This record gives sequence, structure tokens and C-alpha cells, in this order.
Amino acid sequence: MSDEPLVRLLGAVTVRQDGGPDVAPARLDRVVLAHLVLAEGRAVPATALVDAVWGPEAPAGARNALQVKVSRLRRHLGPHGDALRHHQGSYRLDLPDEEVDLRLFAALARTASDALTAGRAEDAAATAERALALWQGPPLAELDEHPRLVGARARAAEQRAALMELAAEAGLASGTGATGPIEVLRELLAEDPLRPRSRLLLMRALDRAGRRAEALAVYDVGRRVLAEQTGLAPPVELQEEFEELLAAERGAARRERAHVRVHTVPAGAMDTARWLARDGAVDAAVELALRGSWWWWLGGRRSEGRDLLEELVGITAADGGDRPSVLGAIAWLAVFDSVTAGAEQAIAAGESALREARDLGWGRHEAVAAVLLAERLLQRGEPRRGQLLLETGRATFARAQDRWGLALVGLTAAKADLQRGAVAPAAAGGRAAQRAFEELDDAAGQMMAMDLLGYCAEVVGDLPAAARTHRRALALARDVGAPEWQATQLTRLGSVQALLGAEQSLTTLRAAVQLARTIGSAAGTALAENGLGLASGLVGDHDRAAEIHAGTLAWYEQQGSPAGVSYTAGRLALELAATGSEDASRLATRSVDLAGRTGDPPRDRARPRGLGAHPRRGARPRPRPRRRPGAATVDQLTPAGGDRRVAGNGAAPARRGAG
Repeated sequence: MSDEPLVRLLGAVTVRQDGGPDVAPARLDRVVLAHLVLAEGRAVPATALVDAVWGPEAPAGARNALQVKVSRLRRHLGPHGDALRHHQGSYRLDLPDEEVDLRLFAALARTASDALTAGRAEDAAATAERALALWQGPPLAELDEHPRLVGARARAAEQRAALMELAAEAGLASGTGATGPIEVLRELLAEDPLRPRSRLLLMRALDRAGRRAEALAVYDVGRRVLAEQTGLAPPVELQEEFEELLAAERGAARRERAHVRVHTVPAGAMDTARWLARDGAVDAAVELALRGSWWWWLGGRRSEGRDLLEELVGITAADGGDRPSVLGAIAWLAVFDSVTAGAEQAIAAGESALREARDLGWGRHEAVAAVLLAERLLQRGEPRRGQLLLETGRATFARAQDRWGLALVGLTAAKADLQRGAVAPAAAGGRAAQRAFEELDDAAGQMMAMDLLGYCAEVVGDLPAAARTHRRALALARDVGAPEWQATQLTRLGSVQALLGAEQSLTTLRAAVQLARTIGSAAGTALAENGLGLASGLVGDHDRAAEIHAGTLAWYEQQGSPAGVSYTAGRLALELAATGSEDASRLATRSVDLAGRTGDPPRDRARPRGLGAHPRRGARPRPRPRRRPGAATVDQLTPAGGDRRVAGNGAAPARRGAG
């Protein structure tokens, strides 16, 4: 669609001139043009046009004067002059939608709405911006108050207001910030205080911007205005939003000081820990390092955190120190190493340290490390070992009445449910964890819960909801400064976009790969590359997809991850089958065998015979949402994970690998 239409009605009525400025015909000529355009290609009787121009007291020569005006309009229309035709006493102007700004505006608005419904918020926002740029001022400016023109102005104004609401909603969904939408929505409510959608979105935007009290006030003002002017109560959707915000505000007010979470580690904490160790206060240095480990793990400083812990463990081994804290440091060192090529040995060392520490009594640091190691074991397809650590961590948090720790355990348990194919319990656990982290004012926890909820939506086939949820998680990852999670959410989003058939999926996934490489996350890079391989295969580039999966498979083999090798080998087999490679069957058999060893529930539906269902080479397959809940694995649910997506034959999702 061109954004330079021939005829403009959104503002002063003008006609584009090739090679020159737009022309505004004489006022009465503009009246004729406006009525013909608003007829949208239908015939308008000459008598109706005479009445529109001169009213009931038209002069005797009105018919001839109308013909003169039509002739002038044909000249203004230039190459499109033939579109204005006369037939049996009527006139018709037949222009394509893109040549009339009012109709182009409506078409772009529909496209933006479809994009938002499909979960492509960024596309929706961009399309809405294009449409709103067509608005040059009050429609049909300087013309009279003919009923047809009055009605057109009212319809156009409502379309513009609705599109401004859609743009605000898309901005919120894409995580581009709340400030812009707030100003737009306040403008809409100033013009019409009874717009419920504007009020609802303004409440959400204010809450997203950390201004919940203002959001509650916006509802109260709307409730009073509605009661005064109509005698009605607010719509149910507005009431529900108000109740959610009010409950969150009350929960925040009730939080005990002991449960308020820090949201960062003081700058220089690593240097301070080293200084303490050099000064002989080794136990204090280890305690400081343990306090910072969660945030270094979360915030993309994993390599630095690992190096510090290794250094401190070495010092304590030489100088002696408080044994329980040393064991906690060894466990956390295992957490940092669990996403490297030495993952298998690292996790075993962490388990050993935690078993020894359990006899001395775990504290919070050991319990958090245990939960993270449990998650890695679940990702790798070793549920028995993972569940043992998880339950011990749960008992530790329960004894201490640690609400944050219990929320973390609940979220990890929900991921384990998804691994077993129990999608409904997984989603319920994810929602419970999200509420708990929200009450604790922990944005990072909410981000992790949304990641799980987005994948649950994807598993049951609600891809638009999955895209929206991953966008929200991406926005939170940016807010809390967690680049590992940003890369992961870009991967999730890009993979969902690929399944939806969105063209921007490859761009999103390349950005995920680039970010993961920039921050030095080998596991995040593998996750993103598996997503990029999936998207490449879905657009028919099977050679490129096979090349990507082959590289990722080598990494998972180096990691010794059965789940990672199983998933990636299966994806590679599908792409090689599309190219006619004889290696496809061998890889498919290997994938199924490993899935059986790791207890992957969909293994029986992933037999090599499925290779025959792969689209022919060069074809663009239509991605099919997953209609039946398939077993999932937690490996794709953290930044440390690998990738898994729906198979080419539409089967339930197979296990994604993780190192």
C-alpha cells in the first residue's frame, strides 16, 4: 500500500499532483469530490450531487454547472481522470482503496488489528503509526454540514480514536514503555470521558509505569463520571482490572519487611569480597559472594561470579574456614558451571557438596543452589536426581517460612509438570508463582513465571497468547537488566512467530543469537540457534536449517546432554529428510532412543516414520498450533536451556535439549 494517496479527505480535501504540490479544488468542486469518494465506487445520481452542492434551491443551470465541476475534477485527477465516469444520469468515481486516504486509513487499521490479534504487537504498532500519519486534521475540513459529510466525520473520528487505543495496547504488549501510551490515552479520555477501552488501557499503562495509585484513581474518576452521566456501573472488564490492581496494592502494603527482596547487588561487591578474603575475613567474603550469586546468575555476570567463587573456594581450601559456607560456595560454583561443557561433572560435584551440607543444615544459599541444580537435571532428562534436590530445597524454605524460596520451588515444580506433559497443572503452578512473586514485588520472578506461562500457551496451540506473554517477559527482562533472559525471550518470541508464519521471526531469532553470543552464553546461543533452525526449515530453507542444527547438535554432544541431543538430532533428521539425505533415518532413530532413556512422554509419537510427513524441499509449510497437550521438558524454559518446537508433522512437542 502507498502512503501517498491520490485523494485526501482526512484534513483539507486535496488531490495529489504528479510532480507538484497537492491541489485543493474550488470549494464546491471539493463538495462534489467528497460525495463521490464517500460513495466508494457506487453511482451517485446527478440530482443528489446538485442537492449536495446547492441544496433545495438550486439555480436553473445547476446541471450544466455540475458538468463543469466534474470536468475540472477529471483534470485534477490526471491519469486517474477516467475513473470519474457518467452513466445514465449518475456519476461514479471508482478508485482503489490505496488512492483514498480515508479508505487506506481503514485498511491499515484492519491490518493493525489483525496483527495485534495474532500476537504481533510490534507489527501492529508500526501499522497503526502508518495509519495515524495519514491524519492531517479534522476530516472534510471547510465543507458544509450535509448529513453524509457529518456522518463521515463522526465515523472517521471514531476510527481514529479506536486506532489510537490499539496503538497504545500494542505499545504495552511489545514492552516499548508506558509513557507514550499514557499521554495518548489521557488525550482520548479528555475528548470522551466515557471511553471504557481508553480508561482500561490507561490503568494498565500507569500500573506498568509503577504508578498504581494513579491507575486506581483513573478508575474512580471514570466510575463517578459514568454514574453521573448515564447512571450505569463501569463495564465488567474495568471492574475486574480495578479489583486486580487493588488486590496487588493491598498485598504490597501488607508485605512484611523481612520478605522485601533486594533487586540488585551493590556495585563493587566482587572487589569487596576479594578484599575481605585477602584481609583474612574468608568466611565474610564467601558469605558476600553467596548473597550476590543469585543476581549475578540472573543478570548476565555468570562468568565473573563463577571466577570469584572458584577463587574463594581455593582460598578456603588452603586457609580453612567455615565449612558450611564453603560447601554452599561449591554448590553455587556447580550452578555456574552447569551451563558449560563440563556440566555433567559440575552438577555431580554440586550434588556431593549439598549432600554433605545437608548434614550440617542448609541455609537459603544452599537451598537456592539446590533448586537451580534440580532444574538443570530436569532439563537434561534426569528427573529422579532433580526431584530429590527440589524436595529438599522445598523443605528448607518451608521451615524458614521463606515465601520467595517457596515461590521459586513452585515455579520449578510447575516446569517439571510441563516436562511430564501435564500442561494444565504446569500453567496453574506458573500463575500461582507469578502471583507470589508479584506480591513480593519481584519482577525477575514474574519474568520467569511468564516464560513458563508463554510456553504452556504455545503447547496448547494458543500461539497469539504465547507471543503476548513472551513479549511481557521480554519487557521485564529488560527492566531488571537480565540479558540472558532477554536472549531467551527473544528466542521464545521468534520461535512462536515462526509457527505463526510471521516474516519477522528470522530477524527476531538472529537478534537472539547475536545477544547470546555478545554476553558469552553458549547455552543461550544453542537455544537461539535451534530456534533459528526451526524458523529456517519452516520457510523452506532446509539446507540452512540442517547446517544450524548440526552445529548445535555438536555442542549438546560436547555437553553430554541426552535431552539436548535427542531434540536436536530429531530436528536435524527432519531437515535432512527434506533434502533426501540418507543420514536422516539414523539421526531419527538416535533421537527416539535418547528420548526413551530420558523418559520423554511423546517418544512413542516420534518414530522415524514421521520423516515421510516433512514438507517437500523448497515448500513453505503452514505451521500448525499444537491442539493436544504434549509432554514438555523444562530445558527450554530457562536461559540455560536448549530449544524445542513442534515437529514438521504437527506432532506433540518433543523434548528440547539442554546442556
